[in-house]
Amino acid sequence: MINAISLALVHPMPSGRGSSIVDADRYLFFATRNRMASGSIATAISGANYICAKIVVTTPQYKTRTFRFHLPGFAGTEGGNSPQETVVTGTIGAPGNSVIVDGFYMRVAGTFHQLQFSASNTVTVADQTNGAWTDAITIPDVPAESEIELWLFYHTAVGEKVWPVYRIQKHRGERVWGASDNASLLAFMSDPLADSTAALDTGYATQTQPQYYGPDFMVAKGDWDGRPVALVFCDSLGEARQEFSAAADARGNLGWLRRYLDKAGGIGRIPHLMVGYPGAKSSLEYTGSGSTIATRRRDIIREIIAFNGGKWPMTVAANQMGQNDVSTSYNTWFNTNYRSFVTRVRAEYSGIRIVALPPLGRTDIQKTITLTSVDTVATGTIASTSGLVSGQTVSITGATPAAYNGNVVITVTGTTTFTYTFAGGTSPATGTIRLGELGLNVDFQAFSANQTWPSDGTDASGKWRLRDDILAKTSSCCDATIDTYAAWVSPSRGGCWPGMMELPSTTLTVQAGTDGVATYSSIDVADASIFRPEQTISIYSGPDGIARLSTQVIASIAANVITYQSTSAVVMPVGSVVRPAAAIGENTPASMVHPQPIMIDRVANGISQSEKTKFAI
Repeated sequence: MINAISLALVHPMPSGRGSSIVDADRYLFFATRNRMASGSIATAISGANYICAKIVVTTPQYKTRTFRFHLPGFAGTEGGNSPQETVVTGTIGAPGNSVIVDGFYMRVAGTFHQLQFSASNTVTVADQTNGAWTDAITIPDVPAESEIELWLFYHTAVGEKVWPVYRIQKHRGERVWGASDNASLLAFMSDPLADSTAALDTGYATQTQPQYYGPDFMVAKGDWDGRPVALVFCDSLGEARQEFSAAADARGNLGWLRRYLDKAGGIGRIPHLMVGYPGAKSSLEYTGSGSTIATRRRDIIREIIAFNGGKWPMTVAANQMGQNDVSTSYNTWFNTNYRSFVTRVRAEYSGIRIVALPPLGRTDIQKTITLTSVDTVATGTIASTSGLVSGQTVSITGATPAAYNGNVVITVTGTTTFTYTFAGGTSPATGTIRLGELGLNVDFQAFSANQTWPSDGTDASGKWRLRDDILAKTSSCCDATIDTYAAWVSPSRGGCWPGMMELPSTTLTVQAGTDGVATYSSIDVADASIFRPEQTISIYSGPDGIARLSTQVIASIAANVITYQSTSAVVMPVGSVVRPAAAIGENTPASMVHPQPIMIDRVANGISQSEKTKFAI
């Protein structure tokens, strides 16, 4: 049996950041920006089936010098049945095409260093395999907090498939180029900021932006100073479901958890590897086979441990999962799903410290109503008009006749009724009719199934019972906790997301639009610093800001000019109120699930950096 002394020798877990080198001969996770291969499979197109994808990662707050990178032969699902590693170029059990790597380079301080695979400059990565590791390469010391460019040249035949990994972050110098031969791509090594190939550079800063092949696991040796290094098990809330590329910070981080770990406060930046997938469930992680396999990433970490002399590439595990384990039975949620996964982690990494971060809540911002009408006045009946006010714009969907549907301005006439004008139609309206208000007022939110606040010991409050058990470390489900609740919750209503009216807002300083016909794609505001690209915003009539004029997504920001991802013709006067969405409505009924950039920053900045000491022993 391994004892405490031998465990410490094999997997030293020091108390925190120090000033001296703790172990210069240990491969550890080191790079920001890394992610697991997941998403929609890519298909090689004519004239660009040879690809060079360049990503930029950044290094820890200590020198690094010896590196190894891994290329996967699979990708994972997102949402639904995630984290199954079943996004493949063929079908499960029947491998499809391989991906041929023509060259792989790391560029540091302007110098290219070629990476090799078993002493070869090229490698063929077969479908439904763990993939391939580069050989160890030692280069002159890379200073702390440096950028490393990773240039991957690869190809398949036209029409063949490639596993998805990275969306290119153009504002950080990342690029993707395509050609019909590799020689043409090599020319970009002397022009590293040349524009990406237009046919490959589509859907920027949206979920439709293609994902290109690249390394998933990255490890390095260097002057490790004893700070914690985290293996992070995460789902879509931690992995950044509502940020894609343009929203990344200067070090390439997407999502609140990467940003929090990589902040320089407290004990400093914590190097980490996000091993999870968007939509992942605890019950499926690190288990399964065949069409339900979720063990390849586990096995790749075993490969690291093998070439690392038995040492882990991390010192601690962070567990942000639990959001997608929802069950009508809390016993199933906590014991069958959440705790069973923790048991697998403890069995795989005997003696590891697990720091848990409880999941965020979920609320509905769309409610079922009934509609009747007299002439052109529609009357809506709802369980409660709490959170609705006269003059507010709401959306009506699902009604027949369709004339009832649309964005309408309501008048609240009672505790359960409201009216609005429309073109007229048969009464009563039929169908599953819903009213949505985009999360403007926190009082309109309703708790989603099994999310009722506060925790009351019933299955209905399962989400918050899970938080209670995580904080109490019930049944050894973790060794320490970092609570996200205070950083996330509405300041006026427990268990709810902040309403738009509770978040920072700004106003238009120049009228947008002229006649309702001519289109425009940018607006001038008093303070754009509260926003980031990829943020959904709604513009409301001033000064009260409840009658909605337009909803847009930010493409870019320059000073106080916001450019949209699309165009608009709506006339919006000076003083119109610009409000950020905390989350966008997803599912049916529309729910607040994944944080938008305004909330990602709120959570990442709202958790004290002093909490990072919990990652150390």
